[in-house]
Amino acid sequence: MIAIDDTTIAKFGKKIANVQYLYDHSIHDSQNRMVNGHCFVSLTMSVPVIEVRTGHQQQIRYVPISIGYAMWTPGKTKLEIATELLAEIMPMLKDKQVILCFDSWYAKKKLIDWALSHSNVNIICNARHDTVMWDLPEPTSGKRGRPKKYGEKLSIDSINDFHGEVKFGKYKVTHRIVKTNLFGNRSVHAYVTSNSKGSHRLFFCTASAAELHMSCAWHENSELRNCPAEEALLYPLKLYKLRWSIETNYYEQKIFWSIDKYMVRKHIGIERLLNMINIAHSITKTLPYIDNLFYEYRNMSAQECRYKLRELINKEIFFDSLADCAQTAKNSAIIMEFLKAMGWNEGHAA
Repeated sequence: MIAIDDTTIAKFGKKIANVQYLYDHSIHDSQNRMVNGHCFVSLTMSVPVIEVRTGHQQQIRYVPISIGYAMWTPGKTKLEIATELLAEIMPMLKDKQVILCFDSWYAKKKLIDWALSHSNVNIICNARHDTVMWDLPEPTSGKRGRPKKYGEKLSIDSINDFHGEVKFGKYKVTHRIVKTNLFGNRSVHAYVTSNSKGSHRLFFCTASAAELHMSCAWHENSELRNCPAEEALLYPLKLYKLRWSIETNYYEQKIFWSIDKYMVRKHIGIERLLNMINIAHSITKTLPYIDNLFYEYRNMSAQECRYKLRELINKEIFFDSLADCAQTAKNSAIIMEFLKAMGWNEGHAA
């Protein structure tokens, strides 16, 4: 699963390349959401890994790995940047099932058409409330003339236009197979969620729930794994919740990895610095799955693993510095034996 989104980083300086006056929806003050800064488009890939739990039961866990950042600059749309980022990784995923998730801003025909030109890609996305939809056309009855392309026009505000109301947490969900200009001539699954206040949200999925079922059958999340039969149609919405991992990565990198504290002025320098920090963050998240020394950090945040790495690096530096001093010390043999014993106890090469 790949999530597409963008984030805004506020900068106070005016002499930084491509700095712009931007809207930041993460600011909770509704009266002052405009900031001076940069906007970055990025991708996060949720990689399924199999973990063996108590009782030798195998379960799937999705590990969100941030792929990279690209700065949004005048003259190029965020849709074009997202397409370029996807084009870099799609050749490596040509033999994999890929699910793209994005919010209503990226639900545009240009990006959708490019993504669906790959046979191994499906899309689960949020869409604008006013997206035009039609029912599927009725089967032809043998009459002359071209058959209808669309059926009756649908509205998400009319609950009668959608079927099979199911309870999904605090929401009620209805479903229907529809056609819409966003997906051309393709029939897609439309989901409408409504809350107790009567507000609605619209979601589209290009694959049926049955095609996505195996993605959740052994998921570590019991909500996904133990979905009852009457909620089988909700699998795409449950998978869409995994898109939140990209927001979690943004939060971690801004709060704990200082990705927003850069003082570089040039465009290329800013992108390289952010991607370098992003690589360090991603490697730290994957390290517990590569080296058994960090196995216990698989279910912890990347910060916990980073603190462990820092501790090990400090020990290596201490032992190395002490060994250099021992070579000139008067009782170097005794010190070297002490270092070997310490290194052996700590699990290092003595």
